[in-house]
Amino acid sequence: MLFSKKNKSGGMDIKGLRALDKKPVKYVTERDSETYTESKVGGEGAINVSDSEFMVVCGGINAIRCDISEVNAAELMNRSGLTIKGKDLDTGRQRSVIAYYSDGTVSADRSGKR
Repeated sequence: MLFSKKNKSGGMDIKGLRALDKKPVKYVTERDSETYTESKVGGEGAINVSDSEFMVVCGGINAIRCDISEVNAAELMNRSGLTIKGKDLDTGRQRSVIAYYSDGTVSADRSGKR
């Protein structure tokens, strides 16, 4: 297909977002637009994509949850992660986070065994 359906924000197209479903994440950081600092939001999680939502879940908690048609997501230049910008459906505010991909699989077991 020559032209693919983009989401309204102009970021990665819907097909590209859906391709990230179940991708393991090592950790997520959030950019503070006022202080220009980054803080860690969570670790060991995954990207989850449904018909209407794009979310990153770390430790069973939503690091960010956005409407799939409104989220702006783009891979980092070195392809080690993904920048995600959009209105968080949980907090109701605009957020900018970076989800760094994990090299392996994500385990729900916290005992240290894999």
